Amino acid sequence: MLLLKVLSGSQAGTEKVARRFPFRVGRQAGAQLQLEDPGVWEDHFSVEFQPREGFILVARAEAITTLNGEAVQQRVTVRNGDIIGAGSAQVRAWLSPARQRSGMFREALIWAAVIGVTLSQIVLIYLLT
Repeated sequence: MLLLKVLSGSQAGTEKVARRFPFRVGRQAGAQLQLEDPGVWEDHFSVEFQPREGFILVARAEAITTLNGEAVQQRVTVRNGDIIGAGSAQVRAWLSPARQRSGMFREALIWAAVIGVTLSQIVLIYLLT
């Protein structure tokens, strides 16, 4: 998953996790991350996930899009910590933290097994003596 954090503009501080791709950024209502800043197009750019290549930034040809200050013409690979410029807004791309599953059931099962083995050993020692 990719975490996009808005660094500048009217929505500075906003964070969005991209779980479904392509992840669209722009002014339009259908965009997963809507930016209303000057210079942002209706469909400014999107991020795609390619298993062999990683996260790919696909910029609209007419829109001014930068990656770490360098102009993006079409497609470029996004790496952890890269700053994407869309008009006057800047967005940082991070790998999102992994969700950790709860281990309570497994832990309770292990503790029950340890208690069961301990009690069975106590009963066995009592019967043998």
